[in-house]
Amino acid sequence: MKLDELTALFGQLGFPRAEERERPPRDLVRAVEAAVRAGLSDDELPLELLALEIERRDGAPDLAPFHVVPELGVRVAFAYWRPGRAAGPHEHSDWTVTAVFHNALDVATFDWDATARARRLVPKRLFSAEAGRVGHIHGPCIHDPRNPTARWSISLHLFGPHDGPVIEQQVGPIEGLTPPPPRAAEPAPQAEPALQAEPAPQAEDDALAAALLAHERECVRRAQIDALASRGPRAAALLARLHARGDAGTRRRAARALGRAEDLGAHTVLARRWPGVDLDAASSAGRAELLARCGERAQPLLRVDPWAAPALRALASAVELRPRDIPGLAEAEQLALARVLVDWGTFQPLEAQEN
Repeated sequence: MKLDELTALFGQLGFPRAEERERPPRDLVRAVEAAVRAGLSDDELPLELLALEIERRDGAPDLAPFHVVPELGVRVAFAYWRPGRAAGPHEHSDWTVTAVFHNALDVATFDWDATARARRLVPKRLFSAEAGRVGHIHGPCIHDPRNPTARWSISLHLFGPHDGPVIEQQVGPIEGLTPPPPRAAEPAPQAEPALQAEPAPQAEDDALAAALLAHERECVRRAQIDALASRGPRAAALLARLHARGDAGTRRRAARALGRAEDLGAHTVLARRWPGVDLDAASSAGRAELLARCGERAQPLLRVDPWAAPALRALASAVELRPRDIPGLAEAEQLALARVLVDWGTFQPLEAQEN
């Protein structure tokens, strides 16, 4: 199945146009659910969807649609779930079809009517969903998806055009309900899709936020690489595209997926990135920490056993270093620590600084 076939299905089923503000019958939503399930069982649709996501959004924050069905307003988007991330209990008032695209999610649901009466969340069910699992929402629903695993997960979403908050408008504040995020912009209707630009930092205090946002983009790219790695030779072109766009940590992951050897060596020269951000070694709860600081703001980057604190102090003061020069560690530990720093983007191989 291709995306244009999935898009055409909505017209064939007779889904209402966006301006009609009418919910389609449940059987039609189930038909879309079945089509998505069938489409994800092959490589063609997943690769096409990821290609559009990579070109139109390029690692941007999730749930902005990369495709909108013309005239019907149905939005198609990906969400990315770092380990342990939970959406928070939130509502859907229009239909949706959702699939676990990569890895796994747990989904807690809440009883809508009982929650409205009590004006607090009333749990209903908890279920686990692996990659390929597809479900739908037809009527109003409150749920809380989360990633219970140690790896990133990706979900695929098809949203009806009129989804939005309604329950608190009807009954008042609901204890524990997560406020809805601002609705993400739709992709520009143009032949060559534009990448979403992020506002430039306005002050030095924004340097850490900008660095963490850049790291988040790389984590999204790496999740995409992991999702593509199981798709075989047909995924090679997309993996090569992510390899070309990513930082050193992302390129290393793409190279592994492509069957290439690309890794740090003990003599690789690493240079500091993140201008305007300082590194600091500290201790917390009996562990040594490496922190990124900007003004009063701090972000823990890694934690190690207290005996490795001299290594973190050396990293905090270094502008350039080789893994072999990190003090107090065996070579395997030096390389493991260097890989973490490169994955964060705080250091990059000197030849990769143009990225």
